[in-house]
Amino acid sequence: MKKRFLRLLFLSGTLITLLTACEYDYIVPTPPPPVIENDTISFLSDIQPIFDAKCISCHSNSQKPLLTTGNSYNALMTGNYVVAESPETSSLYTKCKPGGSMAPYTSSDRLLLIFRWITAGAKND
Repeated sequence: MKKRFLRLLFLSGTLITLLTACEYDYIVPTPPPPVIENDTISFLSDIQPIFDAKCISCHSNSQKPLLTTGNSYNALMTGNYVVAESPETSSLYTKCKPGGSMAPYTSSDRLLLIFRWITAGAKND
């Protein structure tokens, strides 16, 4: 009886230790930035410099989409990386936001510029 009690006590202590030692990483979804009416963001002067600074080291030859100057806009549009009607679900935005595969290369300022450009209609200007 005493051994059974000690075994139960030991198992209970072990179970409590295991359960309290668990940590959970919660990813809190970040809401999309607010829409800015009549936004004057430009692909050539605001978005392409992001690609030039952070992306073309990988996306200049075989890695799709091709993001070099003169090719990037068509690559994004024909590859369905940008959906102007739904900026928060556009592949370009979701890959760059926290939790996305390109998030380590995208600052919050750059992510906001990308979102604003898509929201403004993703024009090639």
